[in-house]
Amino acid sequence: MGNALKHLIWPLLALLSSMAAASARAEVVVVGNLSMSADALSQEEVKEFYLGKLQRMGDGVAVEVIDLPDGNDTRDEFYLKAMGKTSNQIKAYWAKRVFTGKGAPLRTLPHDLAVMKWVAAKVGRIGYVDANVADDSVKVLLRLP
Repeated sequence: MGNALKHLIWPLLALLSSMAAASARAEVVVVGNLSMSADALSQEEVKEFYLGKLQRMGDGVAVEVIDLPDGNDTRDEFYLKAMGKTSNQIKAYWAKRVFTGKGAPLRTLPHDLAVMKWVAAKVGRIGYVDANVADDSVKVLLRLP
């Protein structure tokens, strides 16, 4: 029975490992409300919005951004690809801003589908999701492969 169990476990572990590697390389997209005038954002603009340094689009529309919770794979990928920072570095950044009275951490939603629904509901809203989740209820503003 020991050998039979090993023959079942190794293929399962290999499958799980390849799934984890694939999810770590998932494409992340920044999405906006369909009514936004912009058809695209630069990586620098996204970075400025998510660091709280930019609050309005070029046409003056106020922007609201949303985050995913700590430990979310899409969140980790977004911060690495969009900003070149880890989630822990982003937490430290916001802790410093809160301590100095210069801002509050971003509001979070529990998962990609909640982000999609939130972004679709109001002009000026921006979020990020796994590219496989994005649909025609939002506008893809930036791809982070």
